[in-house]
Amino acid sequence: MVIKIFTFNIRYDQPDPGNFAWEVRKNVVARLIYEYAPDIIGTQEVKVNQLSDLQQLLSNYYCLGSDRTGMGNDEHCAIFYHKNKLNCLDHGDFWLSETPDILGSVTHSWGNHLPRIATWARFNIVGENQQILIVNTHLDYNSKKSRELSAKLISDCLQTEKLNPNNSFIFVTGDFNDKPGSIARNTFLNPLDNGLSLLDACSNLKLNNQMTYNDFSDQAFLPIDTIYYDSRLNLQSVKVVNKKYDGIIPSDHFPVLAEFNF
Repeated sequence: MVIKIFTFNIRYDQPDPGNFAWEVRKNVVARLIYEYAPDIIGTQEVKVNQLSDLQQLLSNYYCLGSDRTGMGNDEHCAIFYHKNKLNCLDHGDFWLSETPDILGSVTHSWGNHLPRIATWARFNIVGENQQILIVNTHLDYNSKKSRELSAKLISDCLQTEKLNPNNSFIFVTGDFNDKPGSIARNTFLNPLDNGLSLLDACSNLKLNNQMTYNDFSDQAFLPIDTIYYDSRLNLQSVKVVNKKYDGIIPSDHFPVLAEFNF
């Protein structure tokens, strides 16, 4: 049995010029997703109108997750999942702060000026006696301290009874705004207290092939997006999908696609 996962920062909707505008890109984003047909998509920077557009365009998928303010009107780290492949058992959000259960909370001493969120969901794979847990996030771009403390918080939450009562197979998707080897990125590789551990799906690629942030150019130059996966699983394949359609680049980040064998 194989499960296919995307992590994809779609670039928030703002008045970008020409082919960079969301109204131009949205159909290309949907086209890319339908071409590769992931079972789960961890998205970042999804504003409310973009969420509505994607829900209409991606008819094979359900989505879940709050926005970072908790008020419903800001960016989401929405998780999309294939209707025919997965059943959602439970889901929720927590904020990357010292008060993770408080909606929209920010700990200013961490150095981030905006709320940061992690959205999680636990699924049963249709037709299989297997459960998976996915946590999707977008770490702060400005504060190294925030990234490090946020990574520690997420790792701690992976071990809680609420998120993972049955030691489900774990995935963490995201835009980590940090390079491989950084303290924040390495935090996800530390063994968990419950005996589980994660691996970086991109780690065996040459560094040039891990580049995801492209700033709307053909050539990406920062390796900041990846998928962490449960070491009990086999990584079948992984790649950065650096495609464009009719000359249009889907986002200022190329998505990462990985396939895992149970």
